[in-house]
Amino acid sequence: MISSNYRLGRCPIAILQLIDQLADTLHRGRPIPLSSLRVIDGNEFAQLIERMRISVPSSIMESERTLAQRDHILAEAHADAERILQQAKQRAMEIISQDAMMQTARNEAERVLEESRAAAQRRAAEADRYAVQVLEDLAQKLQVITKQVDNGVQLMKNNRLAVGLGNNEE
Repeated sequence: MISSNYRLGRCPIAILQLIDQLADTLHRGRPIPLSSLRVIDGNEFAQLIERMRISVPSSIMESERTLAQRDHILAEAHADAERILQQAKQRAMEIISQDAMMQTARNEAERVLEESRAAAQRRAAEADRYAVQVLEDLAQKLQVITKQVDNGVQLMKNNRLAVGLGNNEE
């Protein structure tokens, strides 16, 4: 009748097996001539129906458990996916932040370099102006000294001429 490896209420397949057994019992029944009726073993049919009554609720519970497990697995997968997505967003923000900091640092470095170049140019120009001023002052002093030397030479020449003329008169 029912196979020995059939475990009642343990497997959703059990319902399908019971339906197959009901169909077999119906087909094994003797047909009543000139009608669609059949004579079947009522006890066998009743046992199969009773087993279905027992099997269906346990199969439904098994299916509900399976669905609950599936829902739990899906919820965990969704939570994991959300966590991974958040981590990826956070990492992307860190990378963007690092890129922004790097860009800011580059911009700051370029600004400092430009300021340094400008300061160096200003100092070079100031040094040139100072050198020109010192050289001009030195040139003026040299002109004064040269004038003084020229005046001293002229004075000495004049004194010599005056002394020489004074010696000729005696």
